[in-house]
Amino acid sequence: MPQLDPASFPSQLFWLAVCFGTMLLVLSVFVLPRITRTLAARQGQIEGDLEAAEKIRADAEAALAAYDAALQQARNDALVLAQDMRAEIQAETDRQKAELDARLAAEAQKAEARLQAARDAALGGLEAAAHDVVGDVIQAVGLGAPGDNDIDAALKAAQKG
Repeated sequence: MPQLDPASFPSQLFWLAVCFGTMLLVLSVFVLPRITRTLAARQGQIEGDLEAAEKIRADAEAALAAYDAALQQARNDALVLAQDMRAEIQAETDRQKAELDARLAAEAQKAEARLQAARDAALGGLEAAAHDVVGDVIQAVGLGAPGDNDIDAALKAAQKG
């Protein structure tokens, strides 16, 4: 094999150095700066994306906090509204109950007055009837025609006894 011949080693070493130097020069002048710029651009893009993602996350957290606050405020408003409505309904119910109680009390007083008038009329008629019956009984027993004073005395005695 000719490449393993020790007589050709110096020329092989020369061309190895020339090729290696040329390749190193091409890589360091053309390829490595492009790779470096690409890596730097990618790193900048990644950092920009991370910052944008962090900003979006912070905005999302702020929006969530605002949503939670608005939701809590809506719940509080609904609770206050429900309590106000309950209080209004209770006040209206109490007012209607008071009106009904007053009307029923007035009706009860009227009924009581009518009942008292009926009782008085019945007792008045009963007293007159009792007066007549006692007079008839005294006369039937044969004690003669009684006077009004005798009948009243007999009624009083019957009421006591």
